[in-house]
Amino acid sequence: MKANGDCYESAGRYMMQECTFGNDDCDLVLVHGEVMGQGPIEGISFGHAWVEKGGNVIDKSNGRDMQLPAVVYYAVGQIDYLDNVVKYPWSEARKKILDYEHWGPWDLETSSGL
Repeated sequence: MKANGDCYESAGRYMMQECTFGNDDCDLVLVHGEVMGQGPIEGISFGHAWVEKGGNVIDKSNGRDMQLPAVVYYAVGQIDYLDNVVKYPWSEARKKILDYEHWGPWDLETSSGL
């Protein structure tokens, strides 16, 4: 199965738009995590990226502008059940983007390899 989508880039770009290079205190967190698919990919876990602010998730992938309470987002994606999440505060996300010269994933390994 080929993975499609722009979640890593869209989450990283959103962070870059909202946080400035001189602002290491930006309150957004970039998250790379394993989620469980729904619909045609139900039962298949895969890597995904989103941004968290406070208790909310912002998902800009594939043209979306989804903002949900994190507890709902995590429940729908079975994220707590899969327990495979890496969180990056802005200063760390910025460094990873510059060091790796791509949007990620950098440290996330999923059970499906997707």
